[in-house]
Amino acid sequence: MSFRLTREARILKAHEYTHVFKGGKRAKGKYWQIIAKPIQESRPRLGLAISKKVARLAVDRNRFKRVARETFRVAQAQLDNWGFVVMARNAKPAKSPELSAELLNLFKQVTKN
Repeated sequence: MSFRLTREARILKAHEYTHVFKGGKRAKGKYWQIIAKPIQESRPRLGLAISKKVARLAVDRNRFKRVARETFRVAQAQLDNWGFVVMARNAKPAKSPELSAELLNLFKQVTKN
């Protein structure tokens, strides 16, 4: 499996987000909230929903997105056929390794049966 984050590995359309939101498993951490649902495709997929209410400045929203994409890219080999929607939560700013570690924990927590 390639470690690239291709277009096929992303959730891009509204109906794909709706599919994950309806009946997906939820997990919350200090910095992230994840909704995940098994999908038909042969690889995991990632969708991002970072709100202006959570991070007012575009710089902060982009940082959350960058950390989420990189964490997913590295971990996608261990994740099965799941669709993930990742959202940031209101919290004090943290270092990227701390954000990444919590996101990995949530990925594992949601995909456990």
